[in-house]
Amino acid sequence: MIQVEAAIAKGYAAYQRGDLNTARSTLELIPHPQAWHVLGLVERAAGRYSRALKWLDQAEAKDPQNPEIANNKGRVALDSGDFSKAETCFRRALHLRANWAPALTGLARSLNQQERWGDAYPVWIELLNLTPNDRIARYNTAMAALEIGFVEQAFAEFDGLIRAGLADPAVYFMRGRTRVELSDLDAGIDDFRHAWSTQRDGHTLKNLANTLWMAGDQQGFRDLIAQAPDELSSLKLYLLAKSGDTDGALAIWSGLSEPFANDPDTLAAKANIHKSRGEADEALSAAAKAHRLRPNQSGIDDALISAQLMLGQYEEALETLKPWRTRQPHVQSWIALEATALRLAGRPEYESLIDTDTFIQAFQLPLPQGFGSIEAFNRALIDAIAPNQSFSHQPLDQTLRAGTQTARDLVHVNNPVIQAYLRALDAPIQSYLKSIGTVSDHPFLSRNTGKYQFSGCWSVTLKGQGHHVNHVHPNGWISSAYYARVPDETQAGDSKAGWIKFGEPPFETQPALDPEKWVQPSAGTLVLFPSYMWHGTHPIHDGSERVTVPFDLVPA
Repeated sequence: MIQVEAAIAKGYAAYQRGDLNTARSTLELIPHPQAWHVLGLVERAAGRYSRALKWLDQAEAKDPQNPEIANNKGRVALDSGDFSKAETCFRRALHLRANWAPALTGLARSLNQQERWGDAYPVWIELLNLTPNDRIARYNTAMAALEIGFVEQAFAEFDGLIRAGLADPAVYFMRGRTRVELSDLDAGIDDFRHAWSTQRDGHTLKNLANTLWMAGDQQGFRDLIAQAPDELSSLKLYLLAKSGDTDGALAIWSGLSEPFANDPDTLAAKANIHKSRGEADEALSAAAKAHRLRPNQSGIDDALISAQLMLGQYEEALETLKPWRTRQPHVQSWIALEATALRLAGRPEYESLIDTDTFIQAFQLPLPQGFGSIEAFNRALIDAIAPNQSFSHQPLDQTLRAGTQTARDLVHVNNPVIQAYLRALDAPIQSYLKSIGTVSDHPFLSRNTGKYQFSGCWSVTLKGQGHHVNHVHPNGWISSAYYARVPDETQAGDSKAGWIKFGEPPFETQPALDPEKWVQPSAGTLVLFPSYMWHGTHPIHDGSERVTVPFDLVPA
């Protein structure tokens, strides 16, 4: 036994100094779970994750009560990108050793990677209680708090880290996000600029550019794009195109040198620009080239499918879509593109996928308690939302034109009128869920368990010529429009100003596809529909305001 322990110690020492070959040759001859455990660490260090898990599984089978083996299995799963398996392993380690900081850290990181912020937050809090001076734990606690809507708490944490001397650009970036959500735009821009000065990455560029644009600083926006490096060319094209300057975006592409001009992401951005301009052949050429260079990337294939549909190549589009519909069955944009292809092909499956009579329903919002009329409630709701709507321009990455949108998720705003609105929604939502039913093999109806939760709520104000371009809601299952104020012209005549339309794609197709259903709203109207349905609005002409308070739902 002493010889075995000495050999394991020798192998472990070789692993610690980085001599992996000696560690392997020493340990592979020892039939002992501790040796197999160390071999798992050796193979992890070598980046051979499947072999590492094989050794760790073998060790765990013989020593199932060892929390360190479970924890190291979780670390290997994290490294290899299997975040669900990592979560399982770290939970097992914590079952064997409660409140163990390394396993709590691994569990929280695996939940972060799955973007399950509501689950990650209490784990980071538990870790922070154990290690109150751990700056990484404080940062991640604040990040999770921000993602689940605890914006004030997140700001306090990020601000505290900076005041404590942590000058990392990532902390300034995250504090900037909280300041923008709290409508402190100038301070948010300052934080984003500080981060950008030392961290010239895509996230920082996109957030700074978007905030400058929404604050009305168009010159600052253009200067920022001009100074951004060519490594971010695809994002530069995207941002310029979203600002409406497609000529400027294409001019940037024309001036790029290799390899930037023919980077697959940049080509996909170029394809989307041509799509927005109705230039189908150019869109297909750029998207097809990007696909050849980098097949099976979602953003590239999205551009390719759209271009195929623009040219009436619906069979080719369905073929390109097939693996994505299998791999990502609940991605709303894939369902929308499939519906468009089926409609162009005249397939009967389209009618099941887009049942406008059943799936698009309008309700009158039940009057919340304490208000004498829906008009009085809507006035109070608009007043409650106003402090969260401080921008002068629409966000670059949203679908509204000539309007503004709140930056903060209203679900988490502690205002009694907003919370009364959210409670009042339950009755029409429950009625909708009951009426649509459940069908096991349907991408929409199969998810209906009769229970739901909000995945976001915001408010949009449209003014003269304001409208929404056709779009879907990628983070929803059921989407909505609630009308707190509508223009007079929406109520009168047949101009369809301010009406919501369904079924028309956001790009020209061959042959052209018109809207399949229009809904004329009035103040107090709530419209519910599947998130994958193309929808947009007809522009307002008379200069008056249209205020909506939409939300997205996902199955609980």
